[in-house]
Amino acid sequence: MVSKERANPILRGIIDTMLGVELVRQSSIPHKNRLAVILIDSAFETACRGYLQHVAKVTLTDAHKHRDTLVKTIKSKLNTIDEQVWSDIDYYYTEIRCDFYHQSAGKTITDVTLLDYKETVEFVIDQAFGIKIDELVKSQNGILNEGQKSAADATFQTSVVPVSSLQNRTDKVLVAVAELNPSDVEQVNDYFKKEGDALRLKQDEFINIVARNSGSKKLFYFDKSSKTWTLSGLGRFRISQIQKEVANDQ
Repeated sequence: MVSKERANPILRGIIDTMLGVELVRQSSIPHKNRLAVILIDSAFETACRGYLQHVAKVTLTDAHKHRDTLVKTIKSKLNTIDEQVWSDIDYYYTEIRCDFYHQSAGKTITDVTLLDYKETVEFVIDQAFGIKIDELVKSQNGILNEGQKSAADATFQTSVVPVSSLQNRTDKVLVAVAELNPSDVEQVNDYFKKEGDALRLKQDEFINIVARNSGSKKLFYFDKSSKTWTLSGLGRFRISQIQKEVANDQ
C-alpha cells in the first residue's frame, strides 16, 4: 500500500532523491559520499521550492532560481528554525557541495560529516512538511528490497534446469528441492517421474543426501515450522552453477 505522503507529488521526488542517497551510501561506488552530498543538496532545493510554492503559496520568480534568494525566502517562512541550522546548510553548500560539483571529482567526506549534513537537511524537510522523511525513506527502501527479492526468487524458480539433463544424483535432488520444497522422498520421486527421469530414491538415500552426507547436507535446510526441505544459500549458489554448466554445454 502506498502511503499518502508517497502518493503526494510534492513529496515523491524528495523521498526518491533521499532514497537515492541511501542506495549510494550502501553501494561500493568510489567516492560515494561525494555523490551522496550532491543528492542531499538536490533534495534540499527541491524541498525548498516545493514548500514555498505548494505550502506557503509563494509565487516563485526567476530570482528564486538563485540559491541565496531561495534560502532567504524559506528562512522567512520557517522562522522557528534556529539560525545555526541554516548556517550549517550554507557551510555544506559553499564549502563542500560546490567544490564537489564544480571542481574536485576526487574529493570526498567522512561518513560522520555526511550523516550530519543529511540529518540537518532532513530536519528542515520535516519542519517544512510536517513529516518524518527518514521513516518514509526507510519504508520505501523496504518496499524496494522486497520487490528485488521477489523478482530474484521468481527468476531463480523459473530458471531451474531440467533434471533429466543432469548426471549427478545430488544435483538432481537439488533441482527437485528447489522446485518443490518437499516434505518426503515420495514427492521427490513423483517429481522425477513427472520430469521423465529414471532416478528413484529410497528414504534412507534421500536423507543421506539432504541431512547426513557431509559433502552435500550443507546444500539443504529443513524448515521445522513447515516440515519441508528447502535450499540453503550454498544450495542456491550450487543451482546457479548448474545452470551455467548446462547453458555452456548447449
